[in-house]
Amino acid sequence: MEIKVDAIPDRRAAILDAAGETLLRYGFRKASVDEVARQAGISRQGLYLHFPTKDSLFAASIQRLLEQAVAGSRAALGAPGVPLEERLLNGFAALAGGTLVSRLDEILDTAERLTGQPAAELEGEIVIEFAAALEREPDSSPWQRGGATADAVATVLYATSSGLKRLTSSVPEYLDGMRQVIYFVCSP
Repeated sequence: MEIKVDAIPDRRAAILDAAGETLLRYGFRKASVDEVARQAGISRQGLYLHFPTKDSLFAASIQRLLEQAVAGSRAALGAPGVPLEERLLNGFAALAGGTLVSRLDEILDTAERLTGQPAAELEGEIVIEFAAALEREPDSSPWQRGGATADAVATVLYATSSGLKRLTSSVPEYLDGMRQVIYFVCSP
Protein backbone atom coordinates (compact mmCIF):
# COMPACT_ATOMS: atom_id res chain seq x y z
CA MET A 1 0.00 0.00 0.00
CA GLU A 2 1.47 3.34 -1.00
CA ILE A 3 1.21 6.12 1.55
CA LYS A 4 0.90 9.56 -0.01
CA VAL A 5 3.17 11.84 1.97
CA ASP A 6 1.72 15.05 0.52
CA ALA A 7 -1.77 14.02 1.64
CA ILE A 8 -0.64 13.79 5.25
CA PRO A 9 0.46 16.98 7.03
CA ASP A 10 3.11 15.19 9.05
CA ARG A 11 5.63 13.87 6.53
CA ARG A 12 7.72 12.28 9.23
CA ALA A 13 4.74 10.21 10.44
CA ALA A 14 3.98 9.10 6.87
CA ILE A 15 7.58 8.04 6.36
CA LEU A 16 7.56 6.15 9.66
CA ASP A 17 4.32 4.40 8.68
CA ALA A 18 5.90 3.33 5.39
CA ALA A 19 9.06 2.23 7.19
CA GLY A 20 6.99 0.23 9.69
CA GLU A 21 5.13 -1.58 6.91
CA THR A 22 8.39 -2.31 5.12
CA LEU A 23 10.06 -3.52 8.30
CA LEU A 24 7.16 -5.82 9.17
CA ARG A 25 6.98 -7.19 5.64
CA TYR A 26 10.68 -7.81 5.02
CA GLY A 27 12.46 -7.66 8.37
CA PHE A 28 15.35 -5.30 9.05
CA ARG A 29 17.98 -7.05 6.95
CA LYS A 30 15.89 -7.06 3.78
CA ALA A 31 14.10 -3.73 4.33
CA SER A 32 15.41 -1.03 2.03
CA VAL A 33 15.30 2.73 2.16
CA ASP A 34 14.29 2.68 -1.52
CA GLU A 35 11.19 0.62 -0.66
CA VAL A 36 10.27 2.99 2.17
CA ALA A 37 10.67 6.01 -0.13
CA ARG A 38 8.54 4.30 -2.80
CA GLN A 39 5.78 3.49 -0.29
CA ALA A 40 5.93 6.99 1.17
CA GLY A 41 5.72 8.51 -2.32
CA ILE A 42 8.90 10.57 -2.00
CA SER A 43 12.40 10.38 -3.38
CA ARG A 44 15.20 8.65 -1.54
CA GLN A 45 16.89 12.05 -1.16
CA GLY A 46 13.67 13.47 0.32
CA LEU A 47 13.57 10.65 2.82
CA TYR A 48 17.18 11.36 3.84
CA LEU A 49 16.18 14.94 4.67
CA HIS A 50 14.12 13.50 7.52
CA PHE A 51 16.33 10.54 8.47
CA PRO A 52 20.05 10.68 7.66
CA THR A 53 20.63 6.90 7.80
CA LYS A 54 18.79 3.60 7.42
CA ASP A 55 19.51 2.90 11.08
CA SER A 56 18.00 6.20 12.25
CA LEU A 57 14.93 5.62 10.06
CA PHE A 58 14.28 2.12 11.33
CA ALA A 59 15.14 2.96 14.95
CA ALA A 60 12.42 5.65 14.87
CA SER A 61 10.07 3.29 13.05
CA ILE A 62 10.57 0.53 15.59
CA GLN A 63 9.98 2.96 18.43
CA ARG A 64 6.72 4.05 16.77
CA LEU A 65 5.60 0.44 16.19
CA LEU A 66 6.27 -0.48 19.80
CA GLU A 67 4.54 2.65 21.12
CA GLN A 68 1.49 1.92 18.96
CA ALA A 69 1.39 -1.73 20.07
CA VAL A 70 1.71 -0.83 23.75
CA ALA A 71 -0.90 1.94 23.43
CA GLY A 72 -3.32 -0.47 21.76
CA SER A 73 -2.64 -3.08 24.40
CA ARG A 74 -3.07 -0.52 27.19
CA ALA A 75 -6.43 0.57 25.76
CA ALA A 76 -7.62 -3.04 25.47
CA LEU A 77 -6.48 -3.88 29.00
CA GLY A 78 -8.26 -0.86 30.45
CA ALA A 79 -11.58 -1.30 28.64
CA PRO A 80 -14.34 -0.73 31.22
CA GLY A 81 -16.99 -3.38 31.67
CA VAL A 82 -15.08 -6.05 29.76
CA PRO A 83 -14.25 -9.30 31.57
CA LEU A 84 -10.58 -9.81 32.49
CA GLU A 85 -10.10 -12.80 30.17
CA GLU A 86 -11.34 -10.80 27.18
CA ARG A 87 -9.25 -7.73 28.09
CA LEU A 88 -6.12 -9.88 28.36
CA LEU A 89 -6.76 -11.55 25.01
CA ASN A 90 -7.50 -8.19 23.39
CA GLY A 91 -4.27 -6.85 24.89
CA PHE A 92 -2.27 -9.65 23.30
CA ALA A 93 -4.20 -9.19 20.04
CA ALA A 94 -3.15 -5.52 20.02
CA LEU A 95 0.45 -6.59 20.46
CA ALA A 96 0.04 -9.12 17.66
CA GLY A 97 -0.84 -6.35 15.19
CA GLY A 98 -0.92 -8.53 12.09
CA THR A 99 2.63 -9.49 11.25
CA LEU A 100 4.07 -7.80 14.33
CA VAL A 101 3.57 -11.03 16.27
CA SER A 102 5.83 -12.98 13.91
CA ARG A 103 8.50 -10.28 13.79
CA LEU A 104 8.43 -9.01 17.39
CA ASP A 105 11.60 -10.82 18.45
CA GLU A 106 13.50 -9.52 15.43
CA ILE A 107 12.13 -6.02 16.01
CA LEU A 108 13.15 -6.08 19.68
CA ASP A 109 16.64 -7.34 18.79
CA THR A 110 16.99 -4.68 16.09
CA ALA A 111 15.75 -1.99 18.49
CA GLU A 112 18.38 -3.06 21.00
CA ARG A 113 21.12 -2.89 18.38
CA LEU A 114 20.00 0.46 16.96
CA THR A 115 18.99 2.29 20.12
CA GLY A 116 20.91 0.54 22.85
CA GLN A 117 17.67 -0.01 24.77
CA PRO A 118 17.70 -3.65 25.88
CA ALA A 119 14.91 -5.83 24.52
CA ALA A 120 14.25 -7.05 28.07
CA GLU A 121 13.53 -3.45 29.10
CA LEU A 122 11.03 -3.03 26.27
CA GLU A 123 9.39 -6.35 27.08
CA GLY A 124 9.33 -5.36 30.75
CA GLU A 125 7.20 -2.35 29.86
CA ILE A 126 4.71 -4.68 28.19
CA VAL A 127 4.60 -7.01 31.21
CA ILE A 128 3.97 -4.01 33.49
CA GLU A 129 0.83 -3.14 31.49
CA PHE A 130 -0.54 -6.68 31.86
CA ALA A 131 0.35 -6.81 35.56
CA ALA A 132 -1.50 -3.53 36.13
CA ALA A 133 -4.63 -4.97 34.49
CA LEU A 134 -4.39 -8.07 36.67
CA GLU A 135 -3.88 -5.99 39.84
CA ARG A 136 -7.17 -4.19 39.23
CA GLU A 137 -9.07 -7.47 39.65
CA PRO A 138 -10.84 -8.43 42.87
CA ASP A 139 -8.96 -10.64 45.32
CA SER A 140 -11.09 -13.63 44.36
CA SER A 141 -9.33 -14.32 41.06
CA PRO A 142 -8.12 -17.93 40.79
CA TRP A 143 -4.48 -16.95 40.36
CA GLN A 144 -4.68 -14.76 43.49
CA ARG A 145 -6.22 -17.58 45.55
CA GLY A 146 -3.28 -19.71 44.46
CA GLY A 147 -0.86 -17.13 45.91
CA ALA A 148 0.54 -15.82 42.63
CA THR A 149 1.31 -12.14 42.13
CA ALA A 150 0.09 -10.04 39.22
CA ASP A 151 3.71 -9.59 38.09
CA ALA A 152 4.31 -13.34 38.09
CA VAL A 153 1.12 -14.08 36.14
CA ALA A 154 1.86 -11.30 33.63
CA THR A 155 5.38 -12.64 33.14
CA VAL A 156 4.11 -16.18 32.58
CA LEU A 157 1.48 -14.95 30.12
CA TYR A 158 4.06 -12.91 28.20
CA ALA A 159 6.53 -15.81 28.16
CA THR A 160 3.77 -18.09 26.88
CA SER A 161 2.98 -15.50 24.23
CA SER A 162 6.62 -15.50 23.14
CA GLY A 163 6.64 -19.28 22.88
CA LEU A 164 3.37 -19.39 20.95
CA LYS A 165 4.74 -16.90 18.43
CA ARG A 166 7.40 -19.45 17.55
CA LEU A 167 5.06 -22.44 17.51
CA THR A 168 2.15 -21.00 15.52
CA SER A 169 1.97 -20.02 11.89
CA SER A 170 -0.75 -17.37 11.96
CA VAL A 171 -2.16 -14.65 14.16
CA PRO A 172 -5.51 -16.48 14.61
CA GLU A 173 -3.67 -19.64 15.70
CA TYR A 174 -1.53 -17.58 18.10
CA LEU A 175 -4.63 -15.88 19.57
CA ASP A 176 -6.40 -19.22 19.97
CA GLY A 177 -3.43 -20.48 22.00
CA MET A 178 -3.44 -17.32 24.10
CA ARG A 179 -7.20 -17.67 24.65
CA GLN A 180 -6.63 -21.17 26.03
CA VAL A 181 -3.82 -20.17 28.40
CA ILE A 182 -5.73 -17.11 29.63
CA TYR A 183 -8.75 -19.30 30.33
CA PHE A 184 -6.52 -21.75 32.21
CA VAL A 185 -5.00 -18.96 34.34
CA CYS A 186 -8.16 -16.94 35.00
CA SER A 187 -11.01 -19.44 35.20
CA PRO A 188 -12.04 -21.05 38.48
